[in-house]
Amino acid sequence: MIEKLNYHTFFPYPRFRTQQQGIIQKIEKGAKNWENILLVAPNGTGKTVIALSALLPIALKEDKKLVYLCRTHSQSDRVIKELKKINNTTDRLVLGISLRGRNEMCLNPRLTRSRMPSSEAMALCKELRKNRRCSHYRNVVEEKDELWESFPELFTDPSSAEYLIDYSKNNGLCPYFLAKYMLREVKVIVCNFQWLINPDIIFGFLRLLDCKLEDIILVIDECHNIIDVATEVNSKKLNPSFLTKTIEYMRESKFQDKFIRLPRLLRNYLEKKKRDNGAGEIPINPRELALKLAKALRVNGLKGFRDYIKELKKTNNLKREMRNENEKLDTLRDFVKPLVRFWEKWFNKLDSDAYFCCVNIKKANRRKYVSLEINSLDPREILIPIFKKTHSSLCLTGTVNPKVFSNLTGLNFKPGGKEYTEIAADSPFPSKNILALITQGVNTSNSDRNPSMFKKYIGKIEIVVRSTPANTGIFCASYSILNSLLMNGLADRIRKAGKQLFVEDSRLSASENATMVEDFKSLSKRKGGVLLGVCGGRNSEGEDYPGDYMNSVVIVGIPYHMPTPSTNAKIKYYDKVFNKKGWLFGYLSPAMQRANQASGRPIRKTKDKGAIIFMDERFIKQKSWISNWVQKELKIISEDNNYLQRILNKFCL
Repeated sequence: MIEKLNYHTFFPYPRFRTQQQGIIQKIEKGAKNWENILLVAPNGTGKTVIALSALLPIALKEDKKLVYLCRTHSQSDRVIKELKKINNTTDRLVLGISLRGRNEMCLNPRLTRSRMPSSEAMALCKELRKNRRCSHYRNVVEEKDELWESFPELFTDPSSAEYLIDYSKNNGLCPYFLAKYMLREVKVIVCNFQWLINPDIIFGFLRLLDCKLEDIILVIDECHNIIDVATEVNSKKLNPSFLTKTIEYMRESKFQDKFIRLPRLLRNYLEKKKRDNGAGEIPINPRELALKLAKALRVNGLKGFRDYIKELKKTNNLKREMRNENEKLDTLRDFVKPLVRFWEKWFNKLDSDAYFCCVNIKKANRRKYVSLEINSLDPREILIPIFKKTHSSLCLTGTVNPKVFSNLTGLNFKPGGKEYTEIAADSPFPSKNILALITQGVNTSNSDRNPSMFKKYIGKIEIVVRSTPANTGIFCASYSILNSLLMNGLADRIRKAGKQLFVEDSRLSASENATMVEDFKSLSKRKGGVLLGVCGGRNSEGEDYPGDYMNSVVIVGIPYHMPTPSTNAKIKYYDKVFNKKGWLFGYLSPAMQRANQASGRPIRKTKDKGAIIFMDERFIKQKSWISNWVQKELKIISEDNNYLQRILNKFCL
């Protein structure tokens, strides 16, 4: 019976859309041969059901886990929804589960009311569990070896994280640990990137799955995000708040003064940098700083500093053993371990140009914050071992540049001798439903950012807003440009156009932002609204606006990152390892990726109709980097506002 399984068994719809069957066959063939696969396909192609129906038969035949990495909760929910549909149309039950972080799934009132940082919440969670003071956890542990018998309803259908939370509320359980104990029993695991990409998490995750990387078929949704995630998890930082807590911890744990001296020196060093400098990155020579600290610690150069860190690590391990015997101290968060790991990494990468060391000073809410950082520049260090060891992988995207992606992830090097396959899908959208324009006469280059230019922008934006029957999205290259539009009267012009303005704010919580977006969408059934945000933000990438939720989108400027020292270091490093392509791979490509993500917001389903306006004449030079499905509809128009008005009216949104 199992040998006869194929993609037909798990495709839940009566017929395939155009291209779907051919794409599924290519993925199935590649996965059977242990290949790494990249699928570039616009929304509307049905990437989720393509991935599941192609890979589930292989996972079942070869007894592999299917781990599906998603960036957002809504994307995770979509996978579980498709898996449920598959179960409803086949006689085979495929169990799946979606995971969230500990804080998001916790039901203990002491933790839910506290709003403490995740690291401190983890320590309190450990204390409550150890002292049997969390009834939710206790109820799960008492039944963990007989979950099938105790909670059979959990094993009749795939479970979303939201369902597990609601189920646990009604049954007095801990949804986080319930989900972890269920992992061995399910075939499909949907989670965020951290579970498999973060080196501090992956080994514990594999233990919970009771498998090796070789036993995993990996799917990465919105895979362009994996590049930044891989460098972020491979970077480390220290800040004064952490160092203060480290000093307190070391004192309470009775460390020798010579060890307490290190966090004290670092804290003083960072506080002085913060006092003496404005916001920005201050490049640090890692060898010089290490020698300076060695001298202050009264140890013999780099070797003496290394030996000092080794001794600190050994001392901390001994004290951790003692803490296991002391109920009060055992629940303390270990602050020394991350301090040791930071310096181990610092020494290991001392002369590596694949890392950038700096003091980073940021301003927020009229306050300055400072940190000492060692930042990874090369995502391949994390990603190649994963692509090499997993049974096979499928990367899904609608916007990524395959050449850039395969280089930055290492897929083009065929890790482990595994073949790499690229699949490109054609646009499923009728040309008559897409108007794509680049407007001349405006740009947001630094030399042209003045009131006159922003008033030009506002005039063109007003035409788009008035020509749009329902909702418009405006995504700016940066918050600086967004604020300049507001300062020059954008809000007043939108109000006069009869539309309500919603402004993205990075200070909003996830729930507050979600409420704002829902309010914006609700206006599609009335007079329409305008959502003003930034490219690369949560509303320009993590949210969909099908139908009238967004009829038109305006991209204001090319969303280049600020040319910071770390960006310059990345470009220089990429020039070295990618044959002089540093500016393309490290600067232009990420900017165009953000623009492409934002431009696709209004066109999500095959019947959607929308206008996409790239409002910066510099896009003309970079039009080959615009997504293929948009590029083929692209028109370059003059700066004449009357012509813009006519072409929008003719399109008849």
